[in-house]
Amino acid sequence: MVVTVVNDDLLDDEIVQNPSPYYALLRDQHPCYWNERWRGWVLSRYDDVYSAMHSQTFLADRITPWYRARLDDEERERYKVTYEALHSFVVFTDPPDHTRLRRIFSKAFTPKAVQTMRSITEDMVTWHLDQWDRGMSVDLNAQFAYPLPANVISTIIGARHEDLDKLQHWAEAITTLLLAGVGDDTRLDRAQAALIEFKAYLKELYDERIDNPRNDMMSWLMEVQRTDPLLSEDDVLHSCIILLNAGHETTQTLICNTLTTLLGLPEQLEFLRNTPEAMRTAIEEGLRYNGPLKGTIRLAGEDMALHGQQLRKGDRVLLLMGAANRDPAKFQDPETFIPTRDPNPHLSFSHGIHFCLGAPLARMEAEIAFNELLRRFPKMEVKNEIRWEPRILGRSIEAPIHLNLG
Repeated sequence: MVVTVVNDDLLDDEIVQNPSPYYALLRDQHPCYWNERWRGWVLSRYDDVYSAMHSQTFLADRITPWYRARLDDEERERYKVTYEALHSFVVFTDPPDHTRLRRIFSKAFTPKAVQTMRSITEDMVTWHLDQWDRGMSVDLNAQFAYPLPANVISTIIGARHEDLDKLQHWAEAITTLLLAGVGDDTRLDRAQAALIEFKAYLKELYDERIDNPRNDMMSWLMEVQRTDPLLSEDDVLHSCIILLNAGHETTQTLICNTLTTLLGLPEQLEFLRNTPEAMRTAIEEGLRYNGPLKGTIRLAGEDMALHGQQLRKGDRVLLLMGAANRDPAKFQDPETFIPTRDPNPHLSFSHGIHFCLGAPLARMEAEIAFNELLRRFPKMEVKNEIRWEPRILGRSIEAPIHLNLG
């Protein structure tokens, strides 16, 4: 009998750069696998990941156990602000808290608000691309994918344009903590400092809008708060923080991952250039093929058996969406990018009650951006090697990404 040895290093460069063989090994032979190095279970099959996302026995709140069990008394006091902020993020909560927090977003995303978001996105895409000419070489990440969603979401929230650099700095520090970046032992302290400064900044905007509401997300959320006594000022401020992080990082990565993939597939690119109405399905395929997130974390809410393994209450569980999205049991020809794939039930934005709040905005921004990019610059080329950043949960390309506009 041949015993397959599974690499427990999720940041091994071979796995980071080309995870598909690793995903296939897990799906085929180790669908519920204990990763000793990560100290948790890994689920890789589509049906298992989907079921866990919909199950109340897999808990999203991993912040409270971390705060209570992994920190000592001094550290709990030191990082109290970080705990309070992250614990109020809807992505890290379970019902009934999750239900209460989710309500604030559902009431704020009115048809009028969505139309405002589209108008802002169209204006921002035009403004950025008006600065480019054919024949130029640009950094896709620094000159478009990074500033575009940051400009859009900060404008939607109601932040001042001149403060964009600060917002990006705070978002980067928080995202590095949340997506398990490596090589930075100070990331917890950096995230806490960012949360304190970010919240103080948003409090100024909040106070300005008490008597002078505007057509922006801060004002929309405050209007919901005025009619719902269960929602607090902190709920509004923390909601703006997570919206900026979710709306910024997700879209930035989606643009870089999907555009670089398409630029390596000339036939599909030409099809989309001539068929812009197909861009929506192509974006869904980009999310499936190389989505912004490889995985998300849950905790086992009770003892349970799965694929012959015994999970204990409190065990960490990595839901490997990247593997699920390429599961041949769910997707035909999963290793091929098919821009017309429909239906496309990928899990890149999660599923169930924790479906990503920034998903509609990310999709809108990517659709508008890609159609305009392909129209203006039909001969774009990537000029440098694509390498992926070493992150456990995130799937993003190392900067810079040099683009020749042709």
